[in-house]
Amino acid sequence: MGAAGQKAKHRTLDLKSTPQVNKQRVGAVLQRCVSIIIEDWLARAKKSNELNCLLLSDEQRTRYLPRLVQDLARRLGQSGASARATDTSPSLAAAAHGQLRYRQGYTPAMLVDEARILEVIIFGTLQSNLGSLDLSLLMPDVMAIADEVDSQLTQSIVSYMRCLPV
Repeated sequence: MGAAGQKAKHRTLDLKSTPQVNKQRVGAVLQRCVSIIIEDWLARAKKSNELNCLLLSDEQRTRYLPRLVQDLARRLGQSGASARATDTSPSLAAAAHGQLRYRQGYTPAMLVDEARILEVIIFGTLQSNLGSLDLSLLMPDVMAIADEVDSQLTQSIVSYMRCLPV
């Protein structure tokens, strides 16, 4: 084996023997970063031409967002297959969010835009905290995030649609 091969083998052994000290699950990172996620989401939402056609206060824009992120973090904190199942739990915050957005004059497309921004901000938060994450669980947790955000969006839209006059 050449010097480069031994060096690569040595590097691999070093990585395997490096202890994962104080590595956190994604849910724990999200719970720790809720306020940062809300701030970053609000800043990005304010830059969205689609979302800024309505004049809303910061509180009106973010009213249910902390609860949605906490619901997501709670799902990620569950152990076992139940946390990864695609059958998500009903979210009272998501339903209330849809009703609020209807009363505020949102369109369904605006709800989708909000959810997209939330995913981008959450994934950016994970990127910023990569060194503290348990990487062995990162991909399943990222898949659960996408599933949960989509589920919350669906619940918000269903609730929104129920507000429409018949």
